[in-house]
Amino acid sequence: MTERKRRTARRVEVDGAVSMRLAAFLHDRTLDRFLAARDAMLVSRHYDPKSTVLPDVYRLLGRGLYHQVLAVATDSMANWILNPGIHFVASQAFRDLGDAERAETEAETGRALLGGLLMTGDGSPERPYVVLRAADEYDVLASMGLRCRAHQVAYRTGRAYDALACDDGRDVWFDVSAAAGVGARPGVAA
Repeated sequence: MTERKRRTARRVEVDGAVSMRLAAFLHDRTLDRFLAARDAMLVSRHYDPKSTVLPDVYRLLGRGLYHQVLAVATDSMANWILNPGIHFVASQAFRDLGDAERAETEAETGRALLGGLLMTGDGSPERPYVVLRAADEYDVLASMGLRCRAHQVAYRTGRAYDALACDDGRDVWFDVSAAAGVGARPGVAA
């Protein structure tokens, strides 16, 4: 059995609603479609905002263990499918293994999801980006060329927020209500 077939056979089943709504978003990249995919993830039995698999995947990538990167990413995809970073890591692993087509598919999915996150707000306290997990926050910062130097949690109007003080002096705000289990209502962008 080839490595490609083994990776396919290991694929974890993604909730049908999440998969269907993600496909709709990838076809028509609107805020409403992104939020519909996000809402489906919020009620998915696979959603675990506390999962810390992404740092493990980055470590494996840094060590050049590309097959292991793809195995862990695939096993985690039911929970992480809406995170841009997991797709960027999978893209790099596919690229380093010589599979340019799958690398580009993963990279494009990551870019689309990052675009969806950026549509949810502008990072101000009045219009924070709406995220499913902390890793999404760092994907947004990386896309802006920023690094976090301090982190503050705030609660107001029944919602939870992370305010990340960045190396350029600005604060970037994120609505983390879903991950915190606070006021997490499907269909609501701050």
